[in-house]
Amino acid sequence: MSGILRRIPRSNAKFGLNPFIFRGVMVLAVFSLAVAKGGAGEKGEDRFGHHAYAEASQKELTRIGSYRGTRPVLMRTAAAQAFRDMVSAAQNDGVSLIPISGFRSIATQKILFARSVRRRGSELAAAQWVAPPGHSEHATGWVLDLGDKNRPDTDVEQSFEDTPAFRWLFKNAGRFHFEMSFPKGNQQGVSYEPWHWRFVGFSEASSVFYLSPNRKIQ
Repeated sequence: MSGILRRIPRSNAKFGLNPFIFRGVMVLAVFSLAVAKGGAGEKGEDRFGHHAYAEASQKELTRIGSYRGTRPVLMRTAAAQAFRDMVSAAQNDGVSLIPISGFRSIATQKILFARSVRRRGSELAAAQWVAPPGHSEHATGWVLDLGDKNRPDTDVEQSFEDTPAFRWLFKNAGRFHFEMSFPKGNQQGVSYEPWHWRFVGFSEASSVFYLSPNRKIQ
């Protein structure tokens, strides 16, 4: 599949997403892979700007750490080594990255979204901060919320962009095939989330986020 989909680097100066070049009608083959592997859009329409995602199988997940010594954090086994390599590289530069959240089931997302609706007063307002169940990238297993070990006050806060961890990610995450899902001014209209990064290093992963009948190619 590597001959079908080729990534082209782009500067992160505008928090942009890396684009793709597609070669002829072979795009159809990658889209078919997305559907077969639980790709985006197959379970329903977008909701409040959030795309639909299928839930990863537990057998595809592995533990990559814990959130500040409390709950475990899981992600796809296929992406786990890339995350570990990224953490090691950051550590060599004096930066301590930690996982906050990874895979999240649709059932758990339902609880979080309902809580956000109660707090913010409507589903529309809640969806600016929490994806509706069935529409969270976390369900795919390819996504991590990341934090700075030395700045717990910035966990899952926009102030995370002021930390050494974010500055390092902004400059280096692309080398490990991670990209920010919701940069400032993103097309989905989701609030800026500097802590939320998705792995797109394999066509199986990138097709989940980029190939869907409900969205445009960035």
